[in-house]
Parts: sequence; C-alpha cells; structure tokens
Amino acid sequence: MSIKKHLIPALILGLPALAAQAQSTVTVFGVLDMAVEAQHAGSGVNRKIMDSGVGNGSRLGFRGTEDLGGGLSANFWMEMGIGADTGVLQQGNLAWGRQIWVGLGTKQWNVSAGRQYSPLWQTLIFSDATGQTYWGNSNLTGINVASAAAAGDGTQGQMARINNSLLGTFTTGGFTGRLMVAAGDEAANSGGRMINPGFTWTSGPFGVSASYYRSKQSVKDIPANAGPAWQHAESVGVQYDFGPAKLVVGYFAFDPSETNITVTANTTLKQTNYNIGVQVPLQNSRVLAQIYSSRFDKISGDDGRATTLALTYEYAMSKRTYLYGSYAHVTNNDRANLGLFSATANFAPSGLGQDPSILAVGVRHVF
Repeated sequence: MSIKKHLIPALILGLPALAAQAQSTVTVFGVLDMAVEAQHAGSGVNRKIMDSGVGNGSRLGFRGTEDLGGGLSANFWMEMGIGADTGVLQQGNLAWGRQIWVGLGTKQWNVSAGRQYSPLWQTLIFSDATGQTYWGNSNLTGINVASAAAAGDGTQGQMARINNSLLGTFTTGGFTGRLMVAAGDEAANSGGRMINPGFTWTSGPFGVSASYYRSKQSVKDIPANAGPAWQHAESVGVQYDFGPAKLVVGYFAFDPSETNITVTANTTLKQTNYNIGVQVPLQNSRVLAQIYSSRFDKISGDDGRATTLALTYEYAMSKRTYLYGSYAHVTNNDRANLGLFSATANFAPSGLGQDPSILAVGVRHVF
C-alpha cells in the first residue's frame, strides 16, 4: 500500500515557503513465505519441519521517493528479513539486514549509499532460472557466506549485500551499467575494501549480464594485524526467451586468497559453478528446472565435485498469493559436502560424500 505525505506548512516549521511544495511517497511492502518439508541429509538422517524463506525470504520493508524537481529525485530503501516460522531476524540477526540505503537519481542514473546488493549479486540473479528462489538455486555458490564476518562487521553478507557501499547505476535503452565501491570493515588495514563493476544488456528475447568482483580479505578472516590480500569472483549469465520457455545459462567462480590462511588437504582453493535451467510458463503457473555443476579445487588429491538438480512448480492463486512445490537433490563425491539452499533457508549434508535432498510444499503471500 502507498501513503502520500505532504510537508507540514513551512510557516509551522519556520522554513521557506518553497519547501512546502515538495511531496514524497512511501510504500510499505513485504513477503510471508512458509513451507512444510521432508529433509534427507544422507546416511539415514531424515526430518520433517516447517521452514520460512523457501520461495522468497520473508520480509518487511519501506521504500520511498521524493520529487526534487528538474527530473531529480531522492529515494530510500529499508528492508528487514524475518523468519516467519519463529519471528527471528534473518541475515545475521541484523535489524535491516536485507537492504538499507539512501540515494539521488533520475530516470537514467542513480547513486546510493548504505547496505545494498552488489553488481555481482545482480548478475548471479540474472544467471539463475529461479531468480535465486526455491531449493537448489545459486545461493549454493556461497555468495552470502564468503566471509566469517558476523552481524555488525563491515563484511557481513559479502559478496551479496555490501555494507558501507556506494553504488552508481546508469541505464539507457536495454543497457544497465553498475559500479560499486565499499569501505568494508573500515579498518586501518583496509580489510574488506572492494570494487565491483557489472552490466546487464537485453534486446528482444536475448539478454546477457556480467560482473567482476575484487575485494580484500575481511578482518575476521585473517590473523590480527595481518595485511589483507586481494581475492576475486566473476559471474556471467545469458538468457534467451524462445516463447514456450526461457533458457538460462550461468557461470560463477570465487577465487579466495591463500594468504593469511592455513591450507589443508580439504581447503577449497577455488570454487567454480556452471548451471543451465529453464522457465516454462503455463496458465496461472510455471515450472522451473535447473542443474548446477560445482567444483572445489583442492591442494592435493581429487577435487570436490557436486551436481545439484532442482525442480519447482509454482501456482498463482492471485497476483499476491502463490502455492508451490520445490524439490532439490545434491550428489557429492567423497571430497565435497555441498548443501542445499533456497531463498534464505539452507540445509547441510551429514558429512563429506553425503547426498542431501529436500521436498517442500509451501505458500507465499506478497503485500
């Protein structure tokens, strides 16, 4: 719903009369998502639970804009993640863990500052047939858990949601360019500082998106007083809409630094993921299918390898209410322990070489 607010007359505030002409619009929005699940972690470990955040992360948010004249607007976004099953805060128990930022912009460009999504995340969403929803999506790349940082740390949530960041976006025609820089932990040793350019271009049924991310190690990831080293990630995605179905192909790789860490036989030196998926629209519903191939480079012996299969059926009861069934399964070799990830929920295997699977049936309401 939208609440239009008029400024209090300038006479009362003691401000110039012209200030009273500005108007702002504030929108309250949110999602409530709940599912019942049958989970299998491997080696006979089974359980049945209720879970929140399978189709979309449950949330409450506020967004708004103010017309400043001459085509310029001020805008803001405040969004918290909530576990609808227990009421707890998500994203590391942060009050506004999903996004919180303020900015200025026009129809062509926008500059914003705060905690916000990275260009790398934007490309990863584009590269995922599910849009990073439901079980078996691109959260398996570890984009939300690339650092040991906890709530309140400058690198909590990197590489997806970036604290202390400045984002510039420029749009013309079917092209959108993005550039983000961030102060990370705001520490004297520059821990967590990053730069991340990216773009998305669409023309008719075809679209492509790419991003390159480069950051220094987080303070929480290295010994005290150590100088953080650079590490990087990249993602590329392609879409083509054939009409009866849309094909989505993606690539993602994260290459963490080997400096300041103790490398063991099980340390992942680099993670690489390839995926291919389809979106099939039906009457009042759609089918989403996807397969991911993941490799975890090791210092010796065989690399870890995993294959994730995902299938979802989503039915729209209305423009706001959806029913869904989502199934995913991971096959790990004896050097891998990749788990399953949905919009915000996750599920780990019982150990190396175990093959987790989940079947969820749920409902989502958007307001």
